[in-house]
Amino acid sequence: MNVPNSISFSNIRMAGGMRIDLDCLIISADGATDSHALWFEFNKPVHLDDNMLAVALSTLCGQTYRNIYMDLSPAERTVKEVEVFTSASVTTNSSGHSVDVRREGHVLSFSGGFDSLAALSLMPDGTELVSMDFGGRFGRERTFFENFDTTIVSTNLLDTPLKKNSWSFMGAGAILASSHQRREFHTFGSILEAGADNLRSNPVAAAGGTFLPFKSAGFQNAPYVLGLTEIGTLLVLARYQREHIGNSLLSLASPGEEKLYRKQVLANIIEDRLGTDLHIPTVQKPARPHFAFGENFALDFLTIYVAKYAGHDIANDLVRDIPPEILNLGSQLDLTFYERANSTLYENFPAPLMGGLAGKLAGAKIPFYVERDWNDFSRVREALAKYYPVVAS
Repeated sequence: MNVPNSISFSNIRMAGGMRIDLDCLIISADGATDSHALWFEFNKPVHLDDNMLAVALSTLCGQTYRNIYMDLSPAERTVKEVEVFTSASVTTNSSGHSVDVRREGHVLSFSGGFDSLAALSLMPDGTELVSMDFGGRFGRERTFFENFDTTIVSTNLLDTPLKKNSWSFMGAGAILASSHQRREFHTFGSILEAGADNLRSNPVAAAGGTFLPFKSAGFQNAPYVLGLTEIGTLLVLARYQREHIGNSLLSLASPGEEKLYRKQVLANIIEDRLGTDLHIPTVQKPARPHFAFGENFALDFLTIYVAKYAGHDIANDLVRDIPPEILNLGSQLDLTFYERANSTLYENFPAPLMGGLAGKLAGAKIPFYVERDWNDFSRVREALAKYYPVVAS
């Protein structure tokens, strides 16, 4: 088995702030090599510098390699931060400098899906958007998000093994544009059920930390939808982005995929709950549920709500082999916490922004949890702990 040992990024060409081309060479411990021509292309001119390119390239490395070479001249401070993030020895062509600039405002890594569209709805006017175009089957996303004023960063990185090294490559576009846009706060559309850890009494995300590559890019984390479920984001969209819900849904996944059908089911529930028509298109139901219960945390978490408000048959269309105690849990609980905001996950949200977020949530009629919600939340956590032990702590 070839174990990656080092990676080099060389022959880097930047063309007028519109395109970056470079050669990537991966060398395994046994000397085997794997080369790739990597590129990034922008739909509008972006001022690029070696510091932000070095940080963006680090998101393609994660902690996979022992040695990293970049044919760049970033500042020594940038190199040290990349070394901390990658746990690798990093060498560059030469040492450059960095200039501290005044930053203000917001940038959203915008995919156009329900969660990022809800984040945009809750963020201030003037929020900058950056969207990653990965091509291929993700082309449907661009068809939707290019209707917004967004900086689109196209790339072929999903055609390389670099996609496996760190989730943070999803924000590489915002990092590359950072020295141009000079925004202070960065946001992803990450929601409550994105990770089982978020159901714990002391979830890691509640600390509000900024993941190192984004901190190196000058950003502070501002997770606008972290305390909401997919149900909550749909309530936000019903208030602020109703006209975009249908097209956003169709951009999420291909016909017959679990994700697309799940989102339609949830949107139909919200239509019924609100007593309004959200003009949700009908999508193809998968011939067989893709996941069995216990295989997908987010889906299992939502199944409890679906069973209560859409019925057991619909829940079983989403997930195979749902235990009876899960199907029946909703009959014992109100589950209104699915429709509300979890204050624990917002406790370290940037204080200057909290008033604006609370106001937008109130506008969407989404209150924070009350005691009954916390009790139900605990009951759901206890039920899921049997299948996802991490939530019990």
